[in-house]
Amino acid sequence: MRSHVPAIFVVLCCGAAEPGPLSAQDPPPPGAVADTVATADTVAVADALTAEQRPPISPLGAFGRSLILPGWGQFEVGQPSRGAFYFTAEAVFLFMVFKSDARLSAAKEEVPQNEERISNRTGQRENWIVLAGFIAFLSGLDAWVSTHFWDFEPIVAPPPDGSLGITVGFKVAFP
Repeated sequence: MRSHVPAIFVVLCCGAAEPGPLSAQDPPPPGAVADTVATADTVAVADALTAEQRPPISPLGAFGRSLILPGWGQFEVGQPSRGAFYFTAEAVFLFMVFKSDARLSAAKEEVPQNEERISNRTGQRENWIVLAGFIAFLSGLDAWVSTHFWDFEPIVAPPPDGSLGITVGFKVAFP
């Protein structure tokens, strides 16, 4: 029992004395000048850095442009090959919409009318319309994502040790 008395005394003494806030945690007195002063040069540099880091258009603007004309948002963000892919895919799907509509019209003009053929042609036309709408939405979604990652540049290269394969990497800038 006697060996625990000094330990209990130390614990009670430490618990009785509360530490105060550190000097850095105290608010500055009224009228004091802050340690850091933002000059016009530092504000201009900060604004220039944020302007360079911003994409050329907003994500919603890219989404809307690619929804109206698939590929337009990708072109604005600086990805012309992706834009060309979406534009070509939409052009093909719209061509198929018009082609299936012409085939449906021809099936409706047949005498005697074949209801099964008309039903099949109507289903085909509806499928192409849905695909055309889907690729337009997908193009808008891709443009929205591309705007968020517009300055992302992955690095694909052979391994540095000379072995077979590839390495994938990317740079991350910390503020």
